[in-house]
Amino acid sequence: MGNVWTLTPNPALDFTYRLPELTLGVPHRITDYAVRPGGKGLNVSRVLAQIGTASIATGFLGGSNGQRLGRLLNELEYSELIAQQFVRTEVETRMSIAVVDRDSRATVLNEAGETPSEQDWSALIGILRHSLTPGDILACCGSFAGDSDPRWMSRIVEAVHDAGARILVDATAGVLTQACDAGADLVKPNDLELKETTGYDSICDGARALLDRGVGAVIVSEGADGMSIHGTDGSYRARPQRFVEGNPTGAGDASVAAWCAYIAQTDPEPALTAADLSNGLPGAVALSGAAVACPVAGEINYPLYEEMKSQISVEENSCHS
Repeated sequence: MGNVWTLTPNPALDFTYRLPELTLGVPHRITDYAVRPGGKGLNVSRVLAQIGTASIATGFLGGSNGQRLGRLLNELEYSELIAQQFVRTEVETRMSIAVVDRDSRATVLNEAGETPSEQDWSALIGILRHSLTPGDILACCGSFAGDSDPRWMSRIVEAVHDAGARILVDATAGVLTQACDAGADLVKPNDLELKETTGYDSICDGARALLDRGVGAVIVSEGADGMSIHGTDGSYRARPQRFVEGNPTGAGDASVAAWCAYIAQTDPEPALTAADLSNGLPGAVALSGAAVACPVAGEINYPLYEEMKSQISVEENSCHS
């Protein structure tokens, strides 16, 4: 079994403020708030820990926000399952602020994040090249900070493959296409991100466009309709047997966690086909639903995960028929 790595290029110190009502133009006194380590890759690590899978978290941390984020990771009840190998930078880690009212409506303010230096990016590539081992799986999740060149994605893929490891990329636009062009093993856009990136309304056509660029397989999250996986050998899908109400924000991150746990147990030698990966669909769909049931990204309802997983079946998709 390989190690699981998560790469968060643009982590955030996540603040959640709870108010009876948000009124623009007037001061508010905050007495109910929470602070968490945020960013898509870190959400993946947190979910992995809750299903008992260890991971190594990397990315960029800087300034007092970065120091606080690192401390928060160490204070998690399952912190022993999340090792840290971050690049420490001179730029301040960004903040994300969510203001939630009594009706659970959230107003979210996301800083873009400052651009890491060329030296920071090179240091990150060095960590991947020298620390990953054959059979490992790395999930690179989320946006690049500031004005970072999306072509760094190609360097990341190259470093992972040079180490004999695999890479799953959860990103959009230029970062996603760079990953495909570089021959990433898997990418995981949701249906809206796939359309935004490829211009195709059809999931089948959008997935085919990314496969034609060179990626090994395309996993598409489709919300309440479940998830599909597409490869040159065919296409498969799985649907949840029940609708889960709640917050869908962390569903995609939870599905990435499920894929990482599944892939880490596969044979590292042959290329992963859609047929090989189809057996991982029930777990990925179920863990997504278990995340929707929780109000905060990075958390899951484990009993619901087990219940949903046992009820989900996989079917061949009609994309390539």
